[in-house]
Amino acid sequence: MIKHVFFISIILFSATSVAQFDSQYNRGRRTQQRQPMTTPKQKPPSFNVEKAIGMNIYNIEKVMKKIGVKGSSNHRQDVTNIFKHFNKDLNQVKRINTFLFSEGKSKMEAAQKESFNTRDYSILQDTYKEVTATFEPVTKIVKEKEDHLDEKLKKILSVKEYKKWKKYKTNLKKKKSL
Repeated sequence: MIKHVFFISIILFSATSVAQFDSQYNRGRRTQQRQPMTTPKQKPPSFNVEKAIGMNIYNIEKVMKKIGVKGSSNHRQDVTNIFKHFNKDLNQVKRINTFLFSEGKSKMEAAQKESFNTRDYSILQDTYKEVTATFEPVTKIVKEKEDHLDEKLKKILSVKEYKKWKKYKTNLKKKKSL
């Protein structure tokens, strides 16, 4: 009698273990592993020249909201005019250097394609250094314009508003660099 109970329990235990092992989840995983792995064709990331230089054209209404300049504030019109002038200057710099920007973008895209196909990323690094060197004068101009903007805003904004402006500006630069 004890032998029969022992024998039946072994059969039931082995049946449940086989059922668990052969569950639909494991069967699906086994068939997936047998299929050849195909990776989708990946495109190299696009190169944005304005992001690389650090050129930010600000949305005036959004900036006003972020730094806390109210619509009824006395200096709202002055701050709006400062940002309009700054955006106009940056668009002018962008227009003047359009050829340089398109040339740098085409160099970077060609290097990305070549390095993506050959899996040699040193080509991309060398091209990036070269393009960065060509953009250096434009970067200096943009930096000077931003420093001038900060000086003008410091004169008009309160300490609290200026602190919010600096924080917003650094967060925006972090987002653009990512």
